Amino acid sequence: MVLSEQRLSLLRGWSLLAVASLALAGLFAILLVLSRIPGMEDAVPWPTAFFHKGLVAHVVLSFAVWYLAVLGCLVQLGGDGESALLDKAGLGLATLGTVLLLIPSLLDRGEPTLNNYIPVIIDPLYYSGLVLLALGILAAIFRTFRGASDGPDLKAAGFIYVIALVAFTIAEMQLGDRELDHDYNERLLWGGGHLLQFLNVSLLLVAWNYLGNLNNGNAPYRWANLWLIASSLVGLSFYTLWSVMDEEQTQAFTDLQYALGPPVVIFAAALLPTLGRQLKNFKWQDPAMLSLWSSIIVFAAGGALGFFVDGADTRTPAHYHGVIGGINLAFVGLFYTVFLPKLGRAVPTGKLVTSQIILYAVGQFLFIVGMFIAGGMGAARKVMGTAIDMDNSIAVAAAGIRDFGGGLAILGGVIFIYVALKALLRKLPEINSRSL
Repeated sequence: MVLSEQRLSLLRGWSLLAVASLALAGLFAILLVLSRIPGMEDAVPWPTAFFHKGLVAHVVLSFAVWYLAVLGCLVQLGGDGESALLDKAGLGLATLGTVLLLIPSLLDRGEPTLNNYIPVIIDPLYYSGLVLLALGILAAIFRTFRGASDGPDLKAAGFIYVIALVAFTIAEMQLGDRELDHDYNERLLWGGGHLLQFLNVSLLLVAWNYLGNLNNGNAPYRWANLWLIASSLVGLSFYTLWSVMDEEQTQAFTDLQYALGPPVVIFAAALLPTLGRQLKNFKWQDPAMLSLWSSIIVFAAGGALGFFVDGADTRTPAHYHGVIGGINLAFVGLFYTVFLPKLGRAVPTGKLVTSQIILYAVGQFLFIVGMFIAGGMGAARKVMGTAIDMDNSIAVAAAGIRDFGGGLAILGGVIFIYVALKALLRKLPEINSRSL
């Protein structure tokens, strides 16, 4: 499908928001490290509780904004007709919402709460940012219901997103005027946060579909998405069975995570023939092929670790960093093979792109393995330091694997941001713009 000038402009805008969110997340990660260097706390006027505020900003940028902005990119590839006002409003609201999310982390205002899925800074600006971001994505996905595209159908992702927003709304109504604190944010975002994981899996299947160049109408893809929608509706029904304050609801959403596995297995049936053909003639410098394989391996590793988590130690973040890493690799592949080429800004394949994908994939794999081993030895979540006996040789090895892998993954992420931003910010010759 040849995209109109308006759609290309929107695709570029959503792409810039996505990559910029990763770049800012990396910047906050650097600032977090600097803020912990002895002597720096007095040398720099850090905002109050900056470490935890910066951690909130890092997570919300690298997870929520990045994923939802990729959804915004995918939306521009399909749907019939033009809705200039709604489409532009969607991108504008999402961008403004992202800016508002950042402001409290840089000022002496608001209390950070490290609740699950979407951590929060208790500040009107931050809550307003969440609302505007949510409304921006809602405006953008309206296109998914208007017609078919030349790529995978996004209607399932659109439905699941709406279901998650309904869940957040119900939770907010049930919480009423309770005090804004960690418990409030945890209960507000727990159920809807779980449902957004079904959206993430749906987006992963879309990415694998593109990277594997599969038929848009393949049955496993449709059945997998039907499963995801049905599971999301089951989750929404929990609000009628229990109050958001009931522990039974909390446990029900926790157990619902097991429904995330079957759709991936179902869709694997559609991928097997493609993977078999690729394995016979694997091309390391093909970003679609390399991204697809590395995404599957890292995602599968993270999913397998999920069977051993208990929520208290770093085996839990090892699990979800593996899953997140697998999805990130698929999204990176989308930029190299779909978004940038559509914009006329294709990145030449070669050692830089290949190295970037391999660095991130290998680094993320080593990172989760080291973190998992450390967690099995008692390393606690969300605390500074290792919290394990560093006189133990296995503990030292685990920490070393984790840190080395994390370094490789960071390097791979930095290279992707550099390559993508350079391409997106490059000025195109006028003739090329018109030819698109």
